[in-house]
Amino acid sequence: MSRLWAALAATALGFGWQWLTVARNYGGNFTALFCTGSQHPTPSSLAGEHIYVFPNSGGYDGQSYHYVAHDPLGRTDIGRAVPDPEFRYPRILLPALAYLAALGRQQWIDPAYFACNLWFLFLGAWWLAPLLERVGLNPRLAMLYAVAPVTIVALDRLVIDLALVSLCLGFAVYVESGPRWKLYAVLLAAALCRDSGFLLTAACVLPCLRKRRFREAALLATAVLPAVAWMVYVRTQIHGGPHLGIASFIPVWSMLRSVMDLPPYRFPPLITAAVRAFDALELAGIFLAMAVAFRGVREFGREAIGTACFLWACFATAIPQGAFNDCYAEARLLSPLLFFLPLWKGRAVWFVPMLLAAPRVWLELAPQVLGLFAR
Repeated sequence: MSRLWAALAATALGFGWQWLTVARNYGGNFTALFCTGSQHPTPSSLAGEHIYVFPNSGGYDGQSYHYVAHDPLGRTDIGRAVPDPEFRYPRILLPALAYLAALGRQQWIDPAYFACNLWFLFLGAWWLAPLLERVGLNPRLAMLYAVAPVTIVALDRLVIDLALVSLCLGFAVYVESGPRWKLYAVLLAAALCRDSGFLLTAACVLPCLRKRRFREAALLATAVLPAVAWMVYVRTQIHGGPHLGIASFIPVWSMLRSVMDLPPYRFPPLITAAVRAFDALELAGIFLAMAVAFRGVREFGREAIGTACFLWACFATAIPQGAFNDCYAEARLLSPLLFFLPLWKGRAVWFVPMLLAAPRVWLELAPQVLGLFAR
């Protein structure tokens, strides 16, 4: 009962915040949460939606997933409006679920997208509750999943990362107990959610190989086949968008640039210093989590959650340049590591890296919070 209560409470908090900020800051227009920027023209087919457009802005990732949900096969002007389709279309899970939930009806797709995003918030809290018990915490604390960094970003920008992190929590539940078909379903969904979801399958397969359970490893590996098939479709049927150069993936380069090139802020000096202090705190939390994961390299391949920690730490070193200067990007991309770390170590104290990273993400909501009281 406490598990259900926590999941419902988290979902209610998430929706409550979205409704409040949309009503007070965006004139009741829920499409503002997709963060569509004026630098990319909106498709004429969606003119009837009255999409909220942020002036002088390139927008954020949610605008692309919004269009993908309306045109999941990339066959209309909506799909052609996605500025980087070869990156966005492979991450089909959440947009496709929204399209299916809406039965393909264009006028229902946006509400379906909001609902599916909240559904993953519910699932994440549902799965988090028993995981908290493993580290000695009250399962009711799973309601705080609503204020986790990745949740804040997903509620504010409608990106697909909340879906992936919730699936990661499901992975942590089913990899140690429960029917294997549920684990397989989570692996399949994670690979369709985004490219880093493939790491979950690797985290399952590598321990099986080390223990010479080759048949099980081969079976689990097939969970990525639907995602691979979909990527082939995207590469052959949907073209366009910028390509990242090889320099963008040089290990550790992005992290070094984040320290050397501080993000510019147009605030008074004292406020700028305070924001940069929170930036440093977020980086400290992420670097601490990575250091702990790398320190456990000798245990790599012994069990799934520890292997996932190491793989995500490796992934962090190759994040494209600029991600570490975006407080939202680093928090959402590396949230699986921040959640896996205390589960791997079996101690609640290892939630500290997440607690260090969270304040900078919360701070990003300050203008919206002030907007609630502006009238």
